[in-house]
Amino acid sequence: MGRNQSINPKKTDKTSLKARIDQAESQFSAGKKRQSSRAEMPANAMALIGRIATELVAGAVVGGGFGWALDQWLGTLPLFLILLFFLGTLAGTLNIWRMATGRGLKIGYKDEQNND
Repeated sequence: MGRNQSINPKKTDKTSLKARIDQAESQFSAGKKRQSSRAEMPANAMALIGRIATELVAGAVVGGGFGWALDQWLGTLPLFLILLFFLGTLAGTLNIWRMATGRGLKIGYKDEQNND
């Protein structure tokens, strides 16, 4: 450093220091916001995947269980087991479609067919 460029703490510009502190704080808070949003995304995605899997499995298991019980009670071939298994799988798929489109899942949703 030359003679004219010596550092003197008494001559430090307070506005420049304040501006640098504000800039550092804003960068720090922006980094924290980015980090928190990244942490939430996998949790939301995992919850969605879990719900989709539950809807499919529950529909198939409940339908198959009722079909098996009917077959045992009536002494038939696995006719009801197969029929209600596919019906339960269809119901699970319908629930996933309703979840994805947002139809019929919220309190007070408006029916699109009814224009009252």
